[in-house]
Amino acid sequence: MADAQSDAALAALRANVANTTQKAASASAHTTAASANVSQMASAVQAQANSASWWSNTNAMTMSASVLVFGLLICTLAAAMIRWGNGAEPTLRVFGTLLIIVAALFLVVAGYDDKQIAPVMGLLGTIVGYLLGKSDQPTKKDDQTDSSATRNTQSS
Repeated sequence: MADAQSDAALAALRANVANTTQKAASASAHTTAASANVSQMASAVQAQANSASWWSNTNAMTMSASVLVFGLLICTLAAAMIRWGNGAEPTLRVFGTLLIIVAALFLVVAGYDDKQIAPVMGLLGTIVGYLLGKSDQPTKKDDQTDSSATRNTQSS
């Protein structure tokens, strides 16, 4: 009787193992089918992204060339304004600022990332600060220093 019970338990265990193996094989087939579907969807999305990409190399080159032509136009206009008799200092101040903006725009359009652009933007900002910060008129402190130096040399 114990042998019959152990044989029945063994048969039930074998049936359970066979059932579990079938379920695992079925799950594996479903997983394989699902991963195939996921890979098909990913390739379809990638193909759609490639076909719908508006920022191609040709477009980037066109935009970069447009920005550089605009910068050349600004330089030509600045040279003409200086030749027409406008003051060189204010003209160079305005057009220098515009050219620095064009240079920064070119760097962005050309596709440089933020780590490459950051030091250049700092340098361009420094140049703009210098252009806009310097003035032709001496400050009051400079006037006082100049007048006291003149008085000292006259009294000697």
